This record gives sequence, C-alpha cells and structure tokens, in this order.
Amino acid sequence: KLLFILLLSTIFGCIDNEEIELWGECYNIQETLILDLSNNGLSGEIPEEIGGLTNLIELNLSLNELSGEIPIQLCNLVDLTSLNLNNNELSDQIPSQIGNLINLEYLFLYSNYLEGEIPSQIGNLINLLRLDLHNNQLEGEIPIQIGNLNNLQKLFLYSNELSGQIPNELENITSLVSLNLYNN
Repeated sequence: KLLFILLLSTIFGCIDNEEIELWGECYNIQETLILDLSNNGLSGEIPEEIGGLTNLIELNLSLNELSGEIPIQLCNLVDLTSLNLNNNELSDQIPSQIGNLINLEYLFLYSNYLEGEIPSQIGNLINLLRLDLHNNQLEGEIPIQIGNLNNLQKLFLYSNELSGQIPNELENITSLVSLNLYNN
C-alpha cells in the first residue's frame, strides 16, 4: 500500500490536505515529526508551506544555500523543540513571531546574514537550553527579556554588531555555563 501511495505521489503530486510538497518531495502532515535536510544543497527561499507540517518537533535545514527571510509560517510550528537554520544565506530580521515557539530547546540561526535587533519576544522561549545567533549582522542592544530564559545553558551572540550594555538580567540565568559576546 505504501509503495502504491508513493507511486501516486510521484505521478500526481502530493495528496491534498494530507501532504505538503517541499523541494520536490511530499511530506505527510500528520506523520512528519523530524525533518532533517541539512547539507543537501538546497537553495532559494524556505517555502511558506513548511508551516503546514504542524507536528514537527525537529527541523534542520542547516548547511545549505537557503536565502531570503525566515518565513513567519515557520513560527506556527509550536511543537518544535529544535530549529536549526545555521550556515545558510538567510537575511532580513528574526521575526518577532519566533516567540510563539515556546517548546524550543535549541535555536541555531548562526552564520547567516540576519540583521536588525534581536526580538524581545525571544524571552518567551523559556525552555531554551541553547541560543546561538553568532556570526550575523544583528544590531542594537541585547534584549533584557533574555533574562527570562532560566533554563539557558549556552548563549552565543558573538560576531554581530550588538551595542549597549550587557543587561543585568543575564544574572537571572543561573543555569548558564557558556556565554560568548565577543566581537560586537
């Protein structure tokens, strides 16, 4: 039966309301929990349709040539525990809707061309263990809301264009074992 469904998907495309097409492949909306397409030579923008994979818990699109902005639809994936978009060519700002991903434990957006300020809504991600935004073009001050991330163990914001003072609220993160802010 599975072979027949795969054959039909190949001939007729994805099954409406059951599958989402991403980069020429069909992914079952209900059954796709982990999507790891890292180091696959993907290029272009991240398709908005990715927000339809509502049961995703891990998404890894790192080490590709993806460009454009982070689609807001990605921020609808509220079950995500790990989001890895590092080492791409993503630009524009980190969407403020990133704060919707309250189950995230790992957020890796490093080595892109992201700019603008770190959104204060990042402070909603209270389950984060690791936040890595290094090697971008982020500017402005570190938002004080990062102090809400009580479980955070590693915070890497180095090699950006951040300015201002280090917020006192970072003292609230008693679990923090590694902090790197150099080259700002």
